[in-house]
Amino acid sequence: QAARTSESFAALRPSTMASTSEKPFAVKIPFTRGDVDCGLNLFCQISGTTLGVIHGLNVVLSSPFKDSLDTPAQLGEMNALINDIAYGKIISGMCVTMTFGTFYYGYMAVRMMKSEQRNDICCLPYGINTPAAFAFVFNIVAKAAQVAAAKGMSYHEGITYAWRVGCAANLVAGVIATLVGFAGPHIVKLAPKASLLVALAGIGFTWLGIGQVIVCYQAGHVGLLPLGIAVVGFFGGVKTSPVPTSIVVMLVGAAVGWSSGMGWPAGE
Repeated sequence: QAARTSESFAALRPSTMASTSEKPFAVKIPFTRGDVDCGLNLFCQISGTTLGVIHGLNVVLSSPFKDSLDTPAQLGEMNALINDIAYGKIISGMCVTMTFGTFYYGYMAVRMMKSEQRNDICCLPYGINTPAAFAFVFNIVAKAAQVAAAKGMSYHEGITYAWRVGCAANLVAGVIATLVGFAGPHIVKLAPKASLLVALAGIGFTWLGIGQVIVCYQAGHVGLLPLGIAVVGFFGGVKTSPVPTSIVVMLVGAAVGWSSGMGWPAGE
């Protein structure tokens, strides 16, 4: 009996030692070439949306009041007011929000890594909601500026009024999104995935997909070569090591554009 007991303890000892010698899980976030591709794509997408929003704001805020200005000096003052609101208030506030959101999304990804004991997790990129941004500019700010002009407000009062209406609408949208967020898990369980993705996918294909491809075809001798490299590199499995695919696309596009004259101010 004693021998049998000692044999059983000997059989159990290796597994016990193995379990006690297991190392605790450690979060590892390696930097890879794909991070450069994703980072550059995200930077270009956010930069393009930001420039589009700024241009849209200049158009919708100035259009209702242009005809009421008498001198070029007043036009310059109005443009200075619009730039102050766009760069001094909207863009600066957006930078603070995006910085906070990016760090918070990263924190959520690290927390999920620890919870699920795995390192192959990527957080959702935090950026500008392109459809919502253009919807706010052209459906809310533009309408508010038109209403202000119809009421006889000066350009200073009307532009300030339109900006404040946009801020109020943004706050209301944030409150609604926060309240609906509590029901998010239940909505995901009950609604089919297609119903949750079809609207976003349609907008993405239209504005971020087809819209960009059309631009490439406007100057085919410049746009189609980098477009082809992007398709082959990102979806065809062709490697461009050690240079990331996104950098190759940017370099080729810039070289073709500048050499053909499309990159110059007077290029046709």
